[in-house]
Amino acid sequence: MPPAKKSLVDRLIEGYEKAKKPIAFTVMIVAVMLGSLPDELLPERMRAITNTAVLLALALILMEILFEVYERVVKEKKELNLINSNQLFQEIQDIVIKERKVDIKYLALAGRFGWQNVLEKMLNENEPNSLISKRIEFNIEIALLDPEQAKSDAMFERFDMLESTTRSITKVAKLVPEISTGDSSLQLYFYKHMPNMIGFLVNDNYLFLTYSHWEHVRGELVLRAGGSDYFVYNKNDDFGGQEFIRRFTGWFDFIRATGSSPTT
Repeated sequence: MPPAKKSLVDRLIEGYEKAKKPIAFTVMIVAVMLGSLPDELLPERMRAITNTAVLLALALILMEILFEVYERVVKEKKELNLINSNQLFQEIQDIVIKERKVDIKYLALAGRFGWQNVLEKMLNENEPNSLISKRIEFNIEIALLDPEQAKSDAMFERFDMLESTTRSITKVAKLVPEISTGDSSLQLYFYKHMPNMIGFLVNDNYLFLTYSHWEHVRGELVLRAGGSDYFVYNKNDDFGGQEFIRRFTGWFDFIRATGSSPTT
């Protein structure tokens, strides 16, 4: 079913929302220029009326922008955001698409969901809004369980997709220098310990976090990792975002320092 056509009023409102910042800048320039015009071109009485109208329009636009900023800050600080894993791609893309340079750290167990449904899509050169297509420089680091460790430990036997995910990542990593811009890179690390924190850290500021856990399935304990709801933190929230980011970064630094890397 085709989307409903927008009315003229809807289009005007949408156009104003996109243009109000440039309009405010233009109005400010006009206000300055009016003050410099000679009386021959703009009589004193007309100048006062015009200045009042221009400054009133500028004040209304700036007040609206300030209220929007305030509402976003209050919402961001007061509401702990919990999203489903299916929302990860859009949430992260909304952040990185505005940047000139992007840093992403992804810590997972087998990494199938986070790689196929998030990062691989962001590196797809045929996707118009991908990091490749938008010519955004990036540094993406991925930490997964060592495939050899998965083979030797029974508790990881469910994660047989680890090797195929690893092959896919290393294949793309080899192509990155050819299809990306600047000093972009894709790096993969392996760790051998029991995973705990799982998620994405974007630009060292936005953390999408979940945890591996054990649950009873048909009388047996089964390890779960990812594919569930994610808590969303940032360094300026009121829910310990800075502390969670510090812990996540610490785990990643440990893996980078002690693990192995097939993409080196």
